[in-house]
Amino acid sequence: MFTELCPNLRESPMVSSAITPKRTIAVLIGVAVIAVAAFAVVRSGVFEPETVQGAIPGPGSSSPSSSVSASPTPPAPSAQPSPSPTTPEQIKAQNIADAKARLEKYYETTAQVANNGYKDWDEELDPFWGHPDIWGPLAASYSELAQQGQYTTGAATVESSKVTDYADSAEGGFEEVSLAACVDFRSVRTFTESGDEVEREAGAPERYIFDYVMAHQGLNSVWTVNEQVPHPEQAC
Repeated sequence: MFTELCPNLRESPMVSSAITPKRTIAVLIGVAVIAVAAFAVVRSGVFEPETVQGAIPGPGSSSPSSSVSASPTPPAPSAQPSPSPTTPEQIKAQNIADAKARLEKYYETTAQVANNGYKDWDEELDPFWGHPDIWGPLAASYSELAQQGQYTTGAATVESSKVTDYADSAEGGFEEVSLAACVDFRSVRTFTESGDEVEREAGAPERYIFDYVMAHQGLNSVWTVNEQVPHPEQAC
């Protein structure tokens, strides 16, 4: 089902996260700061919010045996922490890895929210949205779906992503990573409050490319989705 998006805007709070780029290190080693302006883009009439919704399968119910062995197992040696990146190349690689991981987490969280009938969608998804042009239309759509009592099963997944651009610093911000992501919606099914399945519109693509700009929000803060542009004409 395709939903018309509303232009409501709202500033999203910045939330602390363990995903933190090595910005401080970059400054200490003298990496030049390049100002790059970035603006969020959402194509009204093309982007369908319901196509990014689904559910994440729960963890397995099996657990390790609690029986005690005859001989105690010696403790494993302590794992050595990975060295922090120090060169510009290492810092860039770490930032790219963190941005990709954050995008995958965004889809996982969106799937969980949709599977739960969009309950508490704002609390769960606000931390992922870094620009009002992203928050506005998605918030309007999710609010309407929650009021209608719709829910989904299945999960949209990021099958792959490749870097299309990297900026050490954007205007008024920090690092930005641009990604072309192949997203698969084939397992996602949408239902009404009464349990009737909402059939996918004829010809609607199920696996295609999205362009994303993932932006960091500052030291000890999160990576956010600042731009999201679908390309349903680009199958993957």
